[in-house]
Amino acid sequence: IGRGVQGNPWIFRELAEYDRTGTIPPRPTQEEIRNMMLRHARMQLEFKGEYLGIREMRKHTAWYTKGMTGSARLRDRVNQVETYEELEALLTKMITGNN
Repeated sequence: IGRGVQGNPWIFRELAEYDRTGTIPPRPTQEEIRNMMLRHARMQLEFKGEYLGIREMRKHTAWYTKGMTGSARLRDRVNQVETYEELEALLTKMITGNN
């Protein structure tokens, strides 16, 4: 579970649902993933400041988007992001398909 939670905070909800009902719930939507990444980024920035927080979010973004269509391209772009606003705009483009 330790590595399974990297970029997948929903794992606990999914495990609880499976334990309760025997069914695996649907995976989060891209919008839910985007919202979680932005929430995570805001907490990182609050705790570590913008410079370190954004840089650390780069690896977390890779974990959140692992296996998504276009994730390699997104990772390339996110590695150039310097501010929360740039990250938010990039992730919004990812969700709306306006790459």
